[in-house]
Amino acid sequence: MRGRRLPVLGAATAAALFFAASASAQSDAPWLHVQVEGENDEAKVEINLPLAAVEALSESMGEKALQSAFEHADESSQPDVELEDLRAFWQALRAEPGAWVTIDDDDGGLRARMDGDEVRITAEGDDGSVNIRFPSALGDALFSGPGPDPDFAGAIRSLADHDGDLVVVDGGDGKVRIWIGPQ
Repeated sequence: MRGRRLPVLGAATAAALFFAASASAQSDAPWLHVQVEGENDEAKVEINLPLAAVEALSESMGEKALQSAFEHADESSQPDVELEDLRAFWQALRAEPGAWVTIDDDDGGLRARMDGDEVRITAEGDDGSVNIRFPSALGDALFSGPGPDPDFAGAIRSLADHDGDLVVVDGGDGKVRIWIGPQ
């Protein structure tokens, strides 16, 4: 049986994450935690990374995620929205905190609102629930730069002051939890 070879880029990334984790373990720096459990605990995945390591890769990961989303979207459904429009939209939302979206029907409900300095999005239905909670500072940082691109690294940095859940999905086929906390 042949041994598996780790590509040079993969080895460099692993080494960078190891050193970032080592440096971060010596401090009280926040970590990003991801936990995924399959139905009946059949599968379980845990990822724990120092937030600084996530920030180091955030620009390229953010750009690739956006590119992938647009590549997989139906061309007719791709939004024709400029970043400046998104910045203006975010500023208008920030100026008027409160309930932005409320939908209640026989299948469940959806709510999107700003409470204090947090944005909260909740959805409930027959298949489960989704709770998203993030500091409004994330949106501020994402749309703060004057350049043509969102500031993904700034958005990740803004999470350093957040403690607790970001995303919790509880469905019939498993659970997902993403949160910021100590190591």
